Amino acid sequence: MSAPRRIPGYEVEGLLGRGGMAEVFKGRALNPPRAGWPVALKMLLPEVARDPEQVRLFGREAMTTSRLRHPHIVEIYDAGMAEDGPYIAMEYVDGRNLRQILSRCAARKIQLPVDFAAYLAHVLAQALDHAHRARDFRGQPLGIVHCDVSPQNVFISRLGEVKLGDFGVARAVGEGKGQAVFGKVRYLAPEQLRGEPVSPMTDVFALGALFYELLANQPAFPGDDPATVVRSILSGQRRAPSSLRPEVPFELDELVLRALGPHDRITAAGEFASLLEGRYDPNVGTELAIAAVVRGLFGAEG
Repeated sequence: MSAPRRIPGYEVEGLLGRGGMAEVFKGRALNPPRAGWPVALKMLLPEVARDPEQVRLFGREAMTTSRLRHPHIVEIYDAGMAEDGPYIAMEYVDGRNLRQILSRCAARKIQLPVDFAAYLAHVLAQALDHAHRARDFRGQPLGIVHCDVSPQNVFISRLGEVKLGDFGVARAVGEGKGQAVFGKVRYLAPEQLRGEPVSPMTDVFALGALFYELLANQPAFPGDDPATVVRSILSGQRRAPSSLRPEVPFELDELVLRALGPHDRITAAGEFASLLEGRYDPNVGTELAIAAVVRGLFGAEG
């Protein structure tokens, strides 16, 4: 396991996670205005940092995401170069990701409250809408498409805050033709799998697949291997969440199926958010209630 020796302006406290391209460390800011704040420090793996193209893409991630300011998007504080390569310093979310939460539900054979699922989908749709509409300092559209909306990239803090993170494979609207496909296969839209250009509809599809899983705690596109999942996504056949969980209301069934539609998909995350307005109990859609649900799942583990 590699570890950066030093990151200017930050104290590195320990490894949080490691992927195929990067490591994320917990750290603490040393300089004003955030001196003493906990941060998450993302660094390319040393072997990856030797590739100029990967360094360029990493820099683009930092520049793109730093322009996003939304309560449900992980905030970028800083980016630069350390001894071991480039880094991004970002908001540290002290809590769990949705993959951990769904796995705990499966292990305990329980399901998340329907209102909880609808609230999460609603705020994530709002976060994506903000990203899709973001503009640069000249007022020009950035055209951001996340391209990796999945349970691993949604975080819930101990206080119940919901945050969408990891724009590492984000692309601009219209990109993607003939390019390598990244992201978790169960949440990839048909156009991604076919190597076609991406658009905000690409993220709507992934959000629909995520919402399905929040409602049913089973994937929208089941299969034991990636090839089976790909065939399921490309087949055009869709099943309603209520087929696995009968208490899911018709309106939420319809929304999920429209988000996953192969031909008449919801076109914008803002529309997705609007369709969820008033579809869940506002007493459940609060940070306090979300924190209580997660605390009930993990107990003393936090």
